[in-house]
Amino acid sequence: MSGYKDLYDYCQTLSIKVSRKFILRKILEITDIGQIKSVKTCLDVNASRGMFLSATNTNHRIVEQLGCNVILLARDQNYCWERFVNTKELMHVFDSNEQVADLPEKLERILTSFQVSSTGDQVIISEHIGFWRALACLCPEKYRLQFKEELDNNLTDYYSIALKLRIPEQIVPQLFIDNYEEIIAHIQ
Repeated sequence: MSGYKDLYDYCQTLSIKVSRKFILRKILEITDIGQIKSVKTCLDVNASRGMFLSATNTNHRIVEQLGCNVILLARDQNYCWERFVNTKELMHVFDSNEQVADLPEKLERILTSFQVSSTGDQVIISEHIGFWRALACLCPEKYRLQFKEELDNNLTDYYSIALKLRIPEQIVPQLFIDNYEEIIAHIQ
């Protein structure tokens, strides 16, 4: 088991807005990943909002300087995007060896995969799984169901939900797709 199920179950006990510090603390508790630092840098948000660099990636200057796992975050994004991207990149601690983007060619495949149809490439699948894992951690199921009921009764909208969760409004509709529960069950 990857350990994500433990994190997911823990996040279900949290109130919204789910703290990234709580998520990080739990990840460090259930894995042997070591320290993880987040660093803002000048990434082009049109190409990448963030990336996870493993401490084993000693070819990268920032990893070499900090001596630990690093999450690079694009400097030019708002708080909600930064929060979601940081959480999504944290999900890479649960990747298998096949899913790690440890070579420039693998990173290039990820960046182009969002523009073309997905393949069975494990690195690309890891990016999609990371998205869903982050979303499920940042919106505990009891709140998701509450929001769904409020939406169904026209008592809220995507923007209001985004404000409560502190995630990008563009992502909120994914919480309510028909097969959401199936996706989350599959990635645990």
